[in-house]
Amino acid sequence: MNDAQVDTHPPRSGEPLFRYIAEQYQALQQEPVLHQWKINYQSPIAWHSGLFGGGVGILLGLYFPLRDGDVSIFNPMSNILYSLGVIMIFYARYLINANKIYHYHITAKGIYYTLQDDIPDIAFTIMRGVGWFGCIACVLAAGLLGPAAFIGAGASALLAWKIKDMRPELKERVCLFSSKKGNLTLFEKGNGIKLDGDEHITQFCVLYCLAGDYKKVLSLIYPYLNSYEVNEVDGWRAFRS
Repeated sequence: MNDAQVDTHPPRSGEPLFRYIAEQYQALQQEPVLHQWKINYQSPIAWHSGLFGGGVGILLGLYFPLRDGDVSIFNPMSNILYSLGVIMIFYARYLINANKIYHYHITAKGIYYTLQDDIPDIAFTIMRGVGWFGCIACVLAAGLLGPAAFIGAGASALLAWKIKDMRPELKERVCLFSSKKGNLTLFEKGNGIKLDGDEHITQFCVLYCLAGDYKKVLSLIYPYLNSYEVNEVDGWRAFRS
């Protein structure tokens, strides 16, 4: 595998692209490994979407009794909304925005790595049980709350059904070194390195380095990126953009 392979217009979408990535992954596996590491990475915004979505549910639970004025904030409908809000917070954090396990391998021709959500099987079992419990609770509460209870029941049932067959998937990715122009974004404070070649998706990669390993990783890949423009950033937002 060499620059000529990168420059021959590889497929850009669909099944041909997946086959191409698999072929390049297998080819890189035959190369001597200069350095490898595994890291369990937590996104700096891992909690944000869950807190937003769950917070909306909790705020709605407070809104209805405060609007009516003479209803306790712990009335049946509000309690259901509180529960759904809390479920949503942890569902979003640990299932949707779960930590990622990356296993990187650097070679002289590129980087190959795997990534997988860090979700234990017990988490799926617990969340399915919570979802069906919430569904049953809402149906039983229909006599008190009327049709509004079925909104909560539907949401809980959808949650339980959606995660019925979910399992962490091990994905294989490659990043091929190229002599053509690209961008190298460095975020030393966050131990992050991003390669973004101009030609193809297989020239894109984000490396999350172990603490104390950042400079070693950079020194290993830098000689193969002579045509890349280097950009140093100070924050996660600039790094991820």
